[in-house]
Amino acid sequence: METKQLIITIITILLILGLYYLTLLPRKKQEKEIKSMQDNLKKGDKVITYTGLSGIIEEVLEDRIILKTYPDDVKLSIEKWAVAGIDDRTIEIKK
Repeated sequence: METKQLIITIITILLILGLYYLTLLPRKKQEKEIKSMQDNLKKGDKVITYTGLSGIIEEVLEDRIILKTYPDDVKLSIEKWAVAGIDDRTIEIKK
């Protein structure tokens, strides 16, 4: 009976470790990549925020960026953590 309980305990521990590696580690890796991208933002990068704003970085400050939006060139000051990613879409200017 004692051996059976030991096997069940080992299987439970292995299942918990397996779930950890399948769920938490990929998320931590993605968060690390996003943080690295946010730390390496530079003037001229086209970015998109978590709220859907997109534009070109005009200036990079310590913890904020100045974002110039299209089409009216409105400048916004936003936190770096609000940047979701680099925007690789092209902007077509209609004349």
